Amino acid sequence: MSALDPNHVEYTISTGHVQIIMDNGTQIPAYWAYPNLGRRLPGVTLIHDWWGLTDAVRRLAHQFAQVGYYVIAPDLFDGKVAATPREAMELIQTLGDQAYPRIDTAIRALEDHHQCNRQVAAVGLGMGGSLAFEAAIVRNDLEAAVAYYGFPQRYLGRFKDCKTPILAFYGSSEPHISPQVIDQLRAEFDATTQDMPHRLTTLNGVGHDFFSGTTTRQQENALRESWRLTLDFLDAHIEGRSQAPKRVI
Repeated sequence: MSALDPNHVEYTISTGHVQIIMDNGTQIPAYWAYPNLGRRLPGVTLIHDWWGLTDAVRRLAHQFAQVGYYVIAPDLFDGKVAATPREAMELIQTLGDQAYPRIDTAIRALEDHHQCNRQVAAVGLGMGGSLAFEAAIVRNDLEAAVAYYGFPQRYLGRFKDCKTPILAFYGSSEPHISPQVIDQLRAEFDATTQDMPHRLTTLNGVGHDFFSGTTTRQQENALRESWRLTLDFLDAHIEGRSQAPKRVI
């Protein structure tokens, strides 16, 4: 059983690879996953961490698709995957300032897709969580954003005017983002001028990169909780997801 098992009947899904075309003609490889329901669905743009588009990210794309979302996961590193932090940093440096333009293009591609109902959320991990923050701040048409252990430092001071509801998760043992920064983010969420229902949740028993794969039982419980809260948050702000009956255990 997956650590993210939502205890719902899972829809059968289709998956595949596509190319997204930017306005300048650049092609962005991406991974698709969607339920075989034969109707228009809400969308999730899933943004990977600095490791690249890994198997763990594809599994998470499957999880979202299995509960009723049309998912696109753009590959910001054009097929490259890092094995070490040094390699990951080199990939980020090579990407340069093209990260957010690529994410913005992917979001627009999903909104315009004939199988999407234009209700779209940005969901990101680590570096991708930071880009989900940026999308929520910059765009006025996102329904929701979810950031798992995203780095908020460069966006502090801008959340107060954000028009997109944000859900942010951090582990209780987060090693890379200080408690002071997380407290500052929480304070900005609480002081939003747009009456946005932002939420910051701390998960006990996990640190950073808690979607990487192997987990302890305590970590698995934290992941189950994050998944439940994520689906509840998206359901509150996005229309059109089928609510499958809960599995009898």
